[in-house]
Amino acid sequence: MKQKIIYFLKNTLLINIAIFIILAPFSKKAVKISLLIALVLWILITIAEFGSNFYRHLIVKTPINKQLMFFAFALLLSTVFSVDPYYSHAVLLERYLGYILFFFLGSYLVKSKRNLSVLIGAVILAGFVMGVGGMWDYFHLKPVRLYTAFGKTISNARFMVLQIPLCFIILLYSKNKFLKSGAIISILFLIPCLILNAARAAWVAVTSVLLIVSFFKNRKCAAYLLICVIIIGLFLPQQLKHRAVTTVNPMTWGERLPLWKMSLDIFADFPVFGAGLGMQERLFVRYWKQLPFPLHFQFHDVHNNYLQIMSESGIIGLIAFVWIFIAFFKHVFTILKEISGHRQVILMGLTGSVIAALIFAMSASNITAGVQEAAVFWFIFGMASGLIALKENQENIA
Repeated sequence: MKQKIIYFLKNTLLINIAIFIILAPFSKKAVKISLLIALVLWILITIAEFGSNFYRHLIVKTPINKQLMFFAFALLLSTVFSVDPYYSHAVLLERYLGYILFFFLGSYLVKSKRNLSVLIGAVILAGFVMGVGGMWDYFHLKPVRLYTAFGKTISNARFMVLQIPLCFIILLYSKNKFLKSGAIISILFLIPCLILNAARAAWVAVTSVLLIVSFFKNRKCAAYLLICVIIIGLFLPQQLKHRAVTTVNPMTWGERLPLWKMSLDIFADFPVFGAGLGMQERLFVRYWKQLPFPLHFQFHDVHNNYLQIMSESGIIGLIAFVWIFIAFFKHVFTILKEISGHRQVILMGLTGSVIAALIFAMSASNITAGVQEAAVFWFIFGMASGLIALKENQENIA
């Protein structure tokens, strides 16, 4: 009876998270509800499995737990020394705590090979749904740039940098016919949406990851991929072609340069612990007045995740944040050499999504700001970290 209850709870948790992955681009409320349900189920499962010692097993062991603890400590210091500690405390609990919980949920769920297949399938399905919705809107609404799916405004680029690398790597290297079929269908819709969204940083992030992974896995494939990118570029509509060729021109980056200058000014005033979590927005008017731009020309999204972390949590927060990913990639490159088959492909795909998001973060606040896309990033990052943590003698994922 006990095993049946545990089995039911685990399946319910898996279904809940799969729904979260699919609905995340469309609903902030769905993300929050899914997290609450997942936490209750996670605690119940742990209690059922370990009884009174359940609290010892709530935190999943991953290779980067130490780095995450250091980052959490840096965030706490930033909150304590914040310009507005009360507001920063709310940001810490409502934003960062959720990210860390999604990370550990991802690490926990991939311990089962069945769970992993379902979750990868959910990411592919989420990309398909978003891609179909985007193309539907493009042909029916005729937007100048594609920002919607099924009529709802969504962060297309921030999700596509997570979905496309995973789908592409599965398509190129996986032997699982079901996942390959889903990946190619999803890509057929996602690639046009990525192009029509016209987010140049997303173009750079996705293309860079696909070329890097292909180069190390199969140089011939990388050459073919590069040729495809060049051909697509040659046949872009004139407006998109102009955006592509001006990617490296700072004068075409819109509001980014003044926003980055503002972040650096905040950091200069609060270099050690930062101004406090969420203070970039609260201090916006004060620092914007120092810049030669009209007040109505303002964006609360800094468009650079690293500068936002630096201004809000100081040099300590930035070092802690970067250390997480340095440690992660060190473990990834070691493990990828030791494993093979489908497990290797999945880890490559998840890592590719993480790298693309980190590249994109130089032009967007997509990792530690917002709810939907950041939650999906930390969950995917948790999945990759959980795969690394699996023991070498554990059964490979079929």
